[in-house]
Amino acid sequence: MTALHEDKTCRVSPSAEGARQTRSSTTAEDRRASVAPPRAKRAQVARACQRCRRLQKACSDSRPCRRCTKAGLADECSGFPVQPRVITRARPAKALKLAGMSTEGVVKGLDFTTSSSLINIGLPMSPQAFTSFARESFERKVDLLPPRVVDYCSKRFFERLAPTIPIVSPEYVTNLRTRLASDSEAYCVLLGLCAMVTLQVEEPSGKFFGQSVAAENNAAYGWMLLEEALAAHRHLTRRSNPSLDSVLLVFFIYACHACLFHHSQAFFFLREAATLFILIKPETLDDLSRLLAERLFWVLLISERSHAIRYRRPATLQVTTNGFGLSFSRDREPSLAGFRCLAALFRALDTHFITLLNQESAPGAVPLNSFDEAELAINTALNHTCPSDLLPTQKANLRVTQLWLRIVLWQLRLRLGHLSEQNMKSSRTYHYPLDVAKDLAFSTRDLPIHSIQVHGVGITEKLFDISCAVVNVLARVPIQVTRTAAEEDLKYLRRLILQLPGGSTVYDALLLKHIQQTLPTMAAGLEI
Repeated sequence: MTALHEDKTCRVSPSAEGARQTRSSTTAEDRRASVAPPRAKRAQVARACQRCRRLQKACSDSRPCRRCTKAGLADECSGFPVQPRVITRARPAKALKLAGMSTEGVVKGLDFTTSSSLINIGLPMSPQAFTSFARESFERKVDLLPPRVVDYCSKRFFERLAPTIPIVSPEYVTNLRTRLASDSEAYCVLLGLCAMVTLQVEEPSGKFFGQSVAAENNAAYGWMLLEEALAAHRHLTRRSNPSLDSVLLVFFIYACHACLFHHSQAFFFLREAATLFILIKPETLDDLSRLLAERLFWVLLISERSHAIRYRRPATLQVTTNGFGLSFSRDREPSLAGFRCLAALFRALDTHFITLLNQESAPGAVPLNSFDEAELAINTALNHTCPSDLLPTQKANLRVTQLWLRIVLWQLRLRLGHLSEQNMKSSRTYHYPLDVAKDLAFSTRDLPIHSIQVHGVGITEKLFDISCAVVNVLARVPIQVTRTAAEEDLKYLRRLILQLPGGSTVYDALLLKHIQQTLPTMAAGLEI
């Protein structure tokens, strides 16, 4: 019986064996499922960065995100939405309504005009919000640049901008127009010139072009011209011996980006213009182009050094670059008197000065008289012409720029420990910014406001820098002058800033915040 019983229990049919294995495995899986923790749900990010969205990959909440940081592209990581490709041939007015507009926390501009109205009409106000589009080939937009627009913008350029940036002449514009139909570079230069005038000089909400162009207003039309200039620029052939036209085009694009607060793009095109200029061979230019190239060199040098001071960037152009700069003093055009003074303001601020200002060199003792030559050049730069020879626009730009450079030099001396109240020179004392503010108020009160506005947000920032220096002095330095006079000068600077490009939207709020943080007891008295 025992053997029989063992035989019955050991012999099991194949079907029964399979069923038992199935029941055993199912039971084991159930046990494991009851013991294992629940699977964590993948975290969802509200808005991925542009690169992760384009790659359709997971993103993180931090900026820069982990994926971009790992790829070495942290500088390009942005939370702004990806801009759609712009279709240029169908209804160009709608292509201007881009999404994702924002302003930078502290925007810093160049010496070109912008307007707070740009924010209200929906144009991009930050580098991330501007997306270039590529073209395999370039075709001109029909009726985008009619002769009437070229006539008007050329006239406005010579009226408002040429005294400060005399880089083209009426003869040169005439030459461009004769080559307009057959020469792509001539077309591009006229595009850039008209875009710059439209964005910098004209009221953004107006329509100077009437019904000849399908655009909502001046700002929208300027944007259309800039897009066309960018597309043409990408299509043009790069040459080792660039023409003056190609450098002018890049400079105008730089100016337009500055007008729109696209600071990264503005610096990029400024550097490209300077690089192209270095490659120009003077012997290949005719007399008129050689003359204009000489003036363009100084415009680039002034722009680059001003940008280097303001944004702590390097400077590359030197007075002897490519043989340009040395013969500028022989250009005795009467209308260039103010421009020669402007060049004299920046000529002494050489690479050594920029290196010390940007703290690029190793720390060490700097002699007290290191900046005496630069200070003398800044103080005497405006003595080369009679004030009656200058236009109001030139007076405004020169005077504000001179006083701003004095503050820059004073701040550098303060950092290096060169200031002392026992010094005989007021420029080496702690209260010097108060003297600068008083001088600024006196020299600009009688100037028309439009003569200051035409120089753009750059001049607003210079006034902002001067005002901040005055606030710091009032807060920390015991002064001998009455505080009432200093406060009145500070109020005047605030009122002036409010009337200038970017003043009411950016710089006045920043200045008021600085006053409230630095001079809380005086903030109420400085309200306008």
